[in-house]
Amino acid sequence: MSAEELQAKAELARSAASAWRRYSLSDRVSLIRQFWEGIRLGHDELARIIEDEIGRPPLETQMLELSGADILVRYYCANAHRILQEHPVWRPWLFLNKRAYVRYHPYGLIGLITPWNFPFILAATDAVAAMLAGNAVLIKPSEHVWRTAVWLENKARSSGLFPEGLISVALGDGSAGNFTVSQADMIVFTGSPGVGREVASHAAARLKPAVLELGGKHPMIVLEDAPLERAARAAVWGAFANSGQLCIGVERAFVHESVYQTFTEAVRKGLQALRQSLKGRERDLGRLALKPQLERIKDQLEDARSKGARVIGGEILDEENLMMAPALVLEATPDMKLMHDETFGPVLPVMKIGRAEEGLRLANLSPLGLSASIWSSDLSKAESLAASVEAGMVSVNDLVTHYSIATLPFGGIKGSGLGRRHGDEGLRMFCWQQSVCVHEWPSQSPDLWWFPYDAFKAKILRWVSGWA
Repeated sequence: MSAEELQAKAELARSAASAWRRYSLSDRVSLIRQFWEGIRLGHDELARIIEDEIGRPPLETQMLELSGADILVRYYCANAHRILQEHPVWRPWLFLNKRAYVRYHPYGLIGLITPWNFPFILAATDAVAAMLAGNAVLIKPSEHVWRTAVWLENKARSSGLFPEGLISVALGDGSAGNFTVSQADMIVFTGSPGVGREVASHAAARLKPAVLELGGKHPMIVLEDAPLERAARAAVWGAFANSGQLCIGVERAFVHESVYQTFTEAVRKGLQALRQSLKGRERDLGRLALKPQLERIKDQLEDARSKGARVIGGEILDEENLMMAPALVLEATPDMKLMHDETFGPVLPVMKIGRAEEGLRLANLSPLGLSASIWSSDLSKAESLAASVEAGMVSVNDLVTHYSIATLPFGGIKGSGLGRRHGDEGLRMFCWQQSVCVHEWPSQSPDLWWFPYDAFKAKILRWVSGWA
C-alpha cells in the first residue's frame, strides 16, 4: 500500500474506534458472536486460503488455527462482562463513607503486527479481544502471508455488523509496520526477537503500551522415569507440527542417559511413519513457508554435522517448493547452533544428560524463555522441577496445550517478550484502567485530615491508624 492508502486505512479505523466505543458491552458481545458465526460458516474458504499460504496439512489448519481460535473467542465472549465491567475494590474501614471501584476504557486503535506462521488465529483472536474491549484494530500481517488477514477484513466489512474500518489491514513491509506503530494507541507484536526490540523501541519512544511475543526455544527434559511412549510421540508432534514452525513447539530435547537409546529409537520410528507431501488431505507434514527458513535450517544442520552430530533425515526433497524431510539430530552438544539459536523448522536435536539438574541448567542457558516441558512419572517431582525452569509456560508430560486453555496466561520471559495474552488479562490489556473514588457522606463535612492541622486531629489520626 502507498503512504496515502495506509493513512486512509488508519483514519477510517480511528473513526470506527470512536463510534464503536459508544456501543454497550452487551451489544459488542452480541455483534461479535454474530460475526464469528459467519466466520464459522465460511471456514472452508478460509482453510483453503491458509493452506495455500502456509502449505500445511488440512487437519493441522483445522486443529491449530480454526478450532484453537474458536475456543478462545467463545471464552472471551462468555467472560467479557465478568472481566470488563467496572468492579468495586476493598478499602480500609477509615474510608467506609466512600466508594472505590475500577472501570476499563478502550485505548482506541490497536495495532496488531502478526507473523506468517499462524496468519489467522493470532490476528483473529487478538482482534476479537481488542474489539470486545471497545477498540478498533489495524492489522499489519507479514508481507509474505497476507491474504488471510485481508479475508478477515472483508468478512468484517461485508457482515454489516460493525462501523466501517473496525478491522482494517495495512499491507506492506517493515515501513508499514513502522506506520502501524506510529498510528496505534497500543501495539501487539508477534515475531522475531530482533524486530520485536525495534517495535518495543518505537513504542517506548511514543510512550505506547506494547505486548510482545518473540519466539521460543522449547526445552523438553525427559527424565529416567518418564512415560517414554507418550514422551516420544509428543516429541515427534511437538517438534514437527506445522513443519516445526511453531513458537511453543519443541526445539531441543534433553534426555536422561538411561532412556536415551529407547527414546531416540522411538522418535526415529515416529519420523519414518510421517506422511509428507504438498497436496492432499492424508498427510502429516507439508512444506516450509519461507525460503530464509530453509537456508537457516541447512546452515544449522551443517554446523551440527561439523561438530560431530549424527543427522537422521533432513534431506531437501524439493528446494523450489521448500520441502525438506524432518531431521532428528543425535549426539547434540551445547555449542551447536541448533541448541541455542531458534530453528523454527522440522528439526529435533537430542542431547544426553546424566541428571535432571543438568537438563535444567542447559535449558536455562537460552536467552529465550517462552515454553518448556518436564517428562516424568513422578508428577510431584516434575512440578517441583518445573518451578526452576526459566519459561513463561511450563508443561508436565504435555506440550502446546497452553494455547487452547483460554484461562491460562500466554507469554514468555527473557528474550521471548513482554506481557501476556489470554486469560482475564488478555482482555484487560486492551484497556486503560481508571480508578474511581466517590465520597458519599456526610455531604458537607471536610475530611478529618484536611486543613487546619492541630494536636487534637493528630491524636485522633494516630489512634485510628494504630500509631497511638
